[in-house]
Amino acid sequence: MNVSRKIILGSQSPQRKVLLQTLVALDRIAICPPLHSDEAGFEGMTDRTTIEKQLVKIAATKCQDVFNQQAENDWGAILTADTVVVANDSGTSRVLGKPDGADWETTVREWFTSYYSSAEHDVVTAVQFQFPDGTQQSILVSTQVRFHEVNPELLEWYIQTEEPLGKAGGYGIQSAGSLFVESFNGSLSNVIGLPLERIWEILDERKFLA
Repeated sequence: MNVSRKIILGSQSPQRKVLLQTLVALDRIAICPPLHSDEAGFEGMTDRTTIEKQLVKIAATKCQDVFNQQAENDWGAILTADTVVVANDSGTSRVLGKPDGADWETTVREWFTSYYSSAEHDVVTAVQFQFPDGTQQSILVSTQVRFHEVNPELLEWYIQTEEPLGKAGGYGIQSAGSLFVESFNGSLSNVIGLPLERIWEILDERKFLA
């Protein structure tokens, strides 16, 4: 049984910490984000398979970074993740990352009006596990989200909340961003940051859950 061993969450995301707490007690979660913030990007990638492979690679690189920081073998698992929004761009796939910079409001307006309004997009998360015995495991989960027709006044209000900052795809479905959502198909927690259903399966199989 591994129920007393800590799970190292390689992320600074408060949403991911809260989500993991629904499966594992807080005193069993250790936060250890990657030391290196530079990540491979998705520039020029318009093929879904290529995008997904890159996403898995990013999560695995984060996991290796966190593993390299561990001086002792007193942990039970390392978990890292990366989430992106993949929109349909005239028949090809386009990754929408996190809006930032001085012109982030313009970016959010473009995404909401060009890719989200009355349309579907996918939220894809790659999760990487590392276990003390050297075993590694990767999972990839996609959730389809459909937005209502975007109301321009609502969009301007949403931008003023600054919630889009730091959010994959420029919205948070767990808070005010939910006002735009018409429906979703798949894991809701995946859209927030971690696909808990699949993570539960892996942790249960490894005897991390009481």
